[in-house]
Amino acid sequence: VTAGATLTLDPVLHGGKIVLVPATCAITLPAIVTTAYPASSGPGADPNSVNNLGVEYRLFFNVISAGATAQTVTCGGSDKLVGELIVSGTTTMGFASVTGTIITLNATTTGGAARGSFITLIPLAANLMSVQGVLIGSGTVATPFS
Repeated sequence: VTAGATLTLDPVLHGGKIVLVPATCAITLPAIVTTAYPASSGPGADPNSVNNLGVEYRLFFNVISAGATAQTVTCGGSDKLVGELIVSGTTTMGFASVTGTIITLNATTTGGAARGSFITLIPLAANLMSVQGVLIGSGTVATPFS
């Protein structure tokens, strides 16, 4: 799926697919919904449920970022990003987050300096969005989380 300048991820449209992110793109994650499946649905998922736990979103940054805040990923609701992003430039470092809500690729130190960065996000529980990925940066790298 190719993103435009803005994109709000949707479990049905984007879950389990690779989203190609352009040079300028503000991505908003869907709020995590933990509504229990009704007992009447039997084993397995109810196709009418809004529960989005376990839906995997894969972002592939297909081009160089257009600038300092041109590529962002923002949590929906009161969700937090929990996990690690590795940023590789002149130095390489892993940055962990337990309370971050925004990822910014700034075209240099926090990623977006070349095509090929990727991020995987999975809602795990209420207010808990797992994040893993590798970002291509330049120079002395810095955290992409805020």
